[in-house]
Amino acid sequence: MREVEFVSPFQLTELQSGIGREQFPPLRRVTQSFPRESEPDVPGAVRRALEPFLPNVKPGARIAVTAGSRGIVRLPEVTREAVRCLSEAGAKPFIVPAMGSHGGASAEGQQALLANLGISEQTVGCPVVSGMETVQLGTTSHGFPVYMDRNAAQADAILPINRVKPHTSIVGPVESGLCKMLVIGLGKQAGADRIHKQALKVPLGELVLEGSKIIVESPQVTLLGGLAVVENAHKEIARIAGLALDDHARLVAEEGKLLDEARRLMPRLPFEEIDALIVEEIGKNVSGTGMDTNVIGRKEGVDRPRIGAIYVRGLTEETHGNAHGVGMADVIPRRLLSHFDLNAMYMNAFTSRRMAQSKIPLLTETDLQALQVCMGFREDEAPDSARLVWIRNTGRLGELLVSRALLPEVEANPLLEALPGEVPLVFDAEDGLASPWD
Repeated sequence: MREVEFVSPFQLTELQSGIGREQFPPLRRVTQSFPRESEPDVPGAVRRALEPFLPNVKPGARIAVTAGSRGIVRLPEVTREAVRCLSEAGAKPFIVPAMGSHGGASAEGQQALLANLGISEQTVGCPVVSGMETVQLGTTSHGFPVYMDRNAAQADAILPINRVKPHTSIVGPVESGLCKMLVIGLGKQAGADRIHKQALKVPLGELVLEGSKIIVESPQVTLLGGLAVVENAHKEIARIAGLALDDHARLVAEEGKLLDEARRLMPRLPFEEIDALIVEEIGKNVSGTGMDTNVIGRKEGVDRPRIGAIYVRGLTEETHGNAHGVGMADVIPRRLLSHFDLNAMYMNAFTSRRMAQSKIPLLTETDLQALQVCMGFREDEAPDSARLVWIRNTGRLGELLVSRALLPEVEANPLLEALPGEVPLVFDAEDGLASPWD
């Protein structure tokens, strides 16, 4: 993609901002401890979770196993072991991409996205059957048509696999998990588009609950059971649970317990007040919104931490240019625009009806300009009082860079440890900063 040109680039200067190159406080590297409950035997955990469902597998049954687009840790291994268990039970499993409109909302794009995540016929041991056609299973009380991937619906049974975690916009007894996978992931582009359109007037969580109930109780499909994965803050599998899908009330209750567990284990920023947050990278593999709204306090019902300004410097390689979520940033460098895949990004925004999350923030020409802007979002002008935090991304918060003003809170928190030495903010000749995460 060629460089985006502007008639008049941003020309903020030191004189106008009142902040010079030498006035930024040095940072300290801080480590943060999180609960580290982890599953030592992932293949064994998959087998134990599936054991109650395998007696229901009929010889030769075609079973659709879902695979989503999120960066779930060790997903190929979990999927491969599930496929192996089903095959040993006499079934003929196949993979169905369950990712709504992702992958450019095309069958080829979704299959390619799975391959990039390490899921293909060669890696998991069964065919990947990708298509965008759906069948309608019912209609909610609000008039929302509930769709399902035609290949999955026509299978003898379906085994959804998904991570359970707090969602970036859903607020409810279940958020991101098996219920959402059934309604939105398996709904493909048609289902994802319509549910998000309905969500303009009805809470998305309410639609997921009612839609998943229709699917669970539908005579048109057979749900074998579900595999729910819970991760810890270290990007490790903490737990794999098998959830029965024959009783919706029980499914919601059991998934809700896993949601509480995931919330307890999730990474978080350890400060309530931050003047400026520098985020090195955002991406779909980090969060559906590039950076997790639960972490940055920009979700309904979540009001901590309070962040004056967020500066996003880059995209993850795994997001392949989809910068959806960048609209939650306040500042980005203009150079980042050349890395955007606008089709993927805008299709995501259109389908989710979250247009604001793909809006372009204020553009700066340099890192120096960006920090000068961010420093303007605070009342106290003394440089040493600036509460700055620099993170790699919202999914990796075991290590942070923080300014001196936050060190008293670091020392008072037994889960935090400041490492020796300071990291000065040194700008090069082009007013750029070297990444501390390289």
